[in-house]
Amino acid sequence: MRKLFCLTLLLCLPSAFLLSQTNVQNSPSPTKEDVLKFMDLLHLRAQLKQYFDGVGKQARLGAEQGFKQKVPNANPEQLAEVDKFADSLFSDMPIDEMLDAMVPIYQRHLTKEDLDAILAFYSSPVGQKLQREQPAMMQEGMQLGGEIGRRRIGDMMQKMDEFTSNLAQQEQDKAKKPKQ
Repeated sequence: MRKLFCLTLLLCLPSAFLLSQTNVQNSPSPTKEDVLKFMDLLHLRAQLKQYFDGVGKQARLGAEQGFKQKVPNANPEQLAEVDKFADSLFSDMPIDEMLDAMVPIYQRHLTKEDLDAILAFYSSPVGQKLQREQPAMMQEGMQLGGEIGRRRIGDMMQKMDEFTSNLAQQEQDKAKKPKQ
């Protein structure tokens, strides 16, 4: 869950936020209200929802693919059960809890001045364009990432199966040897 949270944070936030050069320790931190205003301006709640919807779709495709490998003649009812299970995995992610948990992170890493400048950018025409285009860019990136991940996961699972089969065979061979 912690890795997923960190990945979500990195995917949802432009890298410009991470490049603040202001000395955070000597400047006032933004208030919780400042950070929440910022999150609202960026529509982070909607972005997280879209992110988890995309992850859920990729999980569904991966689950179907994995099930079809294990059950090549899967019937529609079985595939519907796999889809239902996969859909349930990301359907109730605690987005509000995640956003609340991220507030202190912003407060530690950004000053009030930083956040004011970021808010000014996102209120500008180019900042608004980035906000409009970012969901489509994110969706396209997730589709590509999902395709790459599914290709790689197949190879990884095959290697894991070979490894565990070899290990199991070694254990069986040890058990068959007479004890000296």
